[in-house]
Amino acid sequence: MNPQSARYAADSYSQGMLHFGWFVGHGFGVQGWGTPGYSLGYDWKRPEIYQEAVRHFERSGLDLFIIEDSLTVPDTYGASSEVSLAQASFAPKHDPLALVPYLLSATKNLGIVPTVSASFYPPFTAARLLATLQHFSDRQLGWNVVTSGSDLAAQNYGLDQQIEHDIRYEKAEEFVDVVRKLWRSWQPDAIVEDVKRGIYADHRKVEPIHHRGEFFRVRGPLNTAPLPEEPVLVQAGASPRGRAFAGGHADVALALARGVDGMRSYRESIRAEAAASGRNPDHVKVLFVLKPTVVSSPAEAEELRAQREALTQRDIDSQLNSISYLSVIDFKKFDLDEPLPKLSTNSNQGTLEHFASAAPAGATLREILSKRSGGAGDSIIGTPEQIVDYLEQTAAEVGGDGFLFSGFVDPSTVHGVLDRLVPVLRRRGLLRTSFGDGGLRANLRDF
Repeated sequence: MNPQSARYAADSYSQGMLHFGWFVGHGFGVQGWGTPGYSLGYDWKRPEIYQEAVRHFERSGLDLFIIEDSLTVPDTYGASSEVSLAQASFAPKHDPLALVPYLLSATKNLGIVPTVSASFYPPFTAARLLATLQHFSDRQLGWNVVTSGSDLAAQNYGLDQQIEHDIRYEKAEEFVDVVRKLWRSWQPDAIVEDVKRGIYADHRKVEPIHHRGEFFRVRGPLNTAPLPEEPVLVQAGASPRGRAFAGGHADVALALARGVDGMRSYRESIRAEAAASGRNPDHVKVLFVLKPTVVSSPAEAEELRAQREALTQRDIDSQLNSISYLSVIDFKKFDLDEPLPKLSTNSNQGTLEHFASAAPAGATLREILSKRSGGAGDSIIGTPEQIVDYLEQTAAEVGGDGFLFSGFVDPSTVHGVLDRLVPVLRRRGLLRTSFGDGGLRANLRDF
């Protein structure tokens, strides 16, 4: 996105405060590899770099930190894991749930949101882990529910391939239902701690759930203590079935939408699905993922944009390896200078559509890659004022709730973005300066 196309007259409208967060697309993995700021002065395998990042996110007024996860070493692109491992793009990676307690200990208000796969986690295990982590927090915990479209991941869990796309969402619906039933299998006042009568918990207020569904059979009850509040649910449904799931269940819908019209359409569809499910649409915050690169001048922005449009082989391999993994389609087989054919997938349908629509219909694969590298889609290059101009105007036109900054959590990336954007956002009245004491869900409903 070119922020210069989003200039506006400062007095033409008034935009209220927005929600902001950070999405680390590399998960609990290598941070900053392949960037000018990469340094061996930190160890991505240890929690300290993430703890420092979340402290800075909280100081900056961000609402939540979402940690992506994946469950394989990809080798779809060219039938080889060479690019994935050389560029540390999807592997190596550690389990984000193990990182959560360290992040909670470093923050008081920032929402910490690990990814949990409804395709592979047993719901009892997920409910128990998340309940335990929520007790560690002060209502800071969220859970990013994904349906894991990768056949490679499915093969790590005893399947030949992943089940059909819409059926995965049916399974996720039941997964969420079972997890919530388990959380509610203890009534809030089940623990009485009556020393005189020698009763810790009232057995009449703890009940099995006896769930017998299409995908899961779970007796219950959960054997953890009742929750002070259920964790916030985050979901990134992009397909029609995914949007129905997000609208029906999510507190936060994260989206990769291109352009104001696409963003507005997505948000309206999520709110319509929420209303159709009997929910208050205002209780679903739609946050659009944006990867900002902050520069000192418009001339520097243009120079950097031109550099990115001049694709290197590393750029090509990086982008094609990523979309190959996410779509389960080997993009190495396509000619870079021929129009990309119409493609379909049983995997991440919204991500594939987002990739293909970076350039007009009939564009070559090289043209699509060039547009994406040059700042199209979910990337933006500009000065702090330019980027905030874009955020403010876009939110006003979309009616949107906010944005998720995407990037590594190495110090160079985090400080390079936030130290320069936060003062401008606060000067415009777009970014919170304090938190309430009600936890993540309450913070999301502040505005």
